[in-house]
Amino acid sequence: MADPAHDVLVSAASLWEIVVKMRAGKLKADIREILRAIDDAGFIWLAISPPHLTTLAGLPSHHRDPFDHLLIAQAITEDAPFVSADQNTPKYPVKVISCSDQTESRP
Repeated sequence: MADPAHDVLVSAASLWEIVVKMRAGKLKADIREILRAIDDAGFIWLAISPPHLTTLAGLPSHHRDPFDHLLIAQAITEDAPFVSADQNTPKYPVKVISCSDQTESRP
């Protein structure tokens, strides 16, 4: 992510998940501060589009996290690696970069 040669996509779904968790009292954060940090870092916003939803409709359900399902569908559609520490992510046909060691794995 620190390499300027790579584009970093940030999904609207990620921010939606943060706000949902904030409203449920499961997370303390300042969404305005997060949005500013994303913009300041020069990351690229990724909206949810019909092709993402088409991919999502065809994904198997290896676990129950609807946010991860959408994020994985977006990564597949955009042919982008997905950064995650979730142990279920490698079960999907997506390139995964582990949060812990920043190594990429492929299905």
